Amino acid sequence: MIPIILAGGSGTRFWPMSRKERPKQFLKLLDDERAMIEATVDRLASLSDEDRPVQIVCHSGLVPPMKEILGEERRVQFIEEPAARDTAPAIAYATACAEALYGDEPIAFFPADHFVAGQKAFERCLRFAAERAEEEEAIITLGIPPTRPETGYGYIECAESIDDIGTELRAEPVVRFVEKPDHTRALQYLREGRYLWNSGIFVFRPATLWAELQRQQPKMWNQVQKLRQTLAADKTNTDELTEVFNDMEPISIDYAVMEGANRVEVIPALFRWSDIGHWAALDEVKDTDADGNVVDADALLDEVTNSVVVSHESQRLIAASGLDNMVIVDTDDALLVIPRNRAQKVRDIVERLKEQ
Repeated sequence: MIPIILAGGSGTRFWPMSRKERPKQFLKLLDDERAMIEATVDRLASLSDEDRPVQIVCHSGLVPPMKEILGEERRVQFIEEPAARDTAPAIAYATACAEALYGDEPIAFFPADHFVAGQKAFERCLRFAAERAEEEEAIITLGIPPTRPETGYGYIECAESIDDIGTELRAEPVVRFVEKPDHTRALQYLREGRYLWNSGIFVFRPATLWAELQRQQPKMWNQVQKLRQTLAADKTNTDELTEVFNDMEPISIDYAVMEGANRVEVIPALFRWSDIGHWAALDEVKDTDADGNVVDADALLDEVTNSVVVSHESQRLIAASGLDNMVIVDTDDALLVIPRNRAQKVRDIVERLKEQ
């Protein structure tokens, strides 16, 4: 199996701590003080052979700071995107690069900034996924059994109930991928017992992806053919690679391939997972105090409950009183104060800042 990390990111969900030049995967959101990209590389190291380091896909501007964060002791190889074109072009390009080096071996794609607990169970699921991708010529994804009616995740509908997962590995045919639902629909999904959260982890052989692109995205397929030919003939021909890649339509892998794929299977995950999608989700991965607060700051809190209080590169004391379910994030040049239930609106703030 060839593990590849998708490490783009625009730095919007964790503003003001994250920025365009410092996206979420650079942040130290875990209690062990590792950046998210460090934790992801460490998690995948055991899945790659000694002669094949973990691959990281990102644009060239992120390579130097990422190398500095990861250090020389971690064995990684970078696939530099010529431009930001969403996940379908990124995955197609990275697959072509991996195929040129290693042939038609199963490839596993991972987000750079998710949390996983249960390393052995994680490895079991991935090795099983690689076997299914090899034997069944299917696209395999990992789904997370939901624990609440979450509206911030996409869902995967299975043909059968997944309530009795236990500790046995199994692969279920995917009925459909579902966009982020409202609360009523998310509650319905939870009760029906046939839905999993979409982890964004995919495993397939290059030939399987090429067949789907040829059927569903003929224009991108023709572009990928040019990429493959260029990589096979001259891996240093960056001008031609850049020209082809920049002409690709920006589209997600879900829309381009997954939703219309002939054969997709989902493996219900046996490990704990979170995409830590916004500030309000920090209590999923960090310890809380007796009042339910996540505090990573020099703070004086009086009757503050169920809140997130974070300081980064700021010398100010944070003092708060009489608050519940709030997010306070202080940095050297910006301060965020927002109700916890509006934490996903941080993206809207960033868009307004861009407009101004």
